[in-house]
Amino acid sequence: MKIFIMRHGEAEMFAKSDKERTLTEFGQQSAASQAHWLKSTALQLDKVLVSPYTRAKQTFDYINQAFDDQLSDCAEVWDAITPNGKAELVVDYLSVLFDQDINQVLLVSHLPLVGEIVAELCGKNNVSFLPATIAEIDWDGEIGHIIQAKKP
Repeated sequence: MKIFIMRHGEAEMFAKSDKERTLTEFGQQSAASQAHWLKSTALQLDKVLVSPYTRAKQTFDYINQAFDDQLSDCAEVWDAITPNGKAELVVDYLSVLFDQDINQVLLVSHLPLVGEIVAELCGKNNVSFLPATIAEIDWDGEIGHIIQAKKP
């Protein structure tokens, strides 16, 4: 299974709540740029998991646009991938998807969870997740290997 783990684009510092922080102009640009790279690399995504936080959903919107709005049917907004989510739970769900022969998955989430997921999949995390960074991982259901990390 190929897993793409993406941190949302750069977000404003302050809002009514952390959940409501929106992308900055630079965050929008980098999300759009990364979305085009992702489309050229992933070609087709079978499942997309998106945090319910505004900045993650906005990042997904740019990705969906790059994929000609074809990802809506395979996208799931999932409360478990917010900043304080548990990497073990995410990997358990990825295992279920692996058993269902899902080939390519994208997660759009937050620090610190994105790094913790990489560590859980690969045994360690050596990806520096700047905003909009995407880690591409090849995972055999047991251990993952980082193929590349694409920074904006």
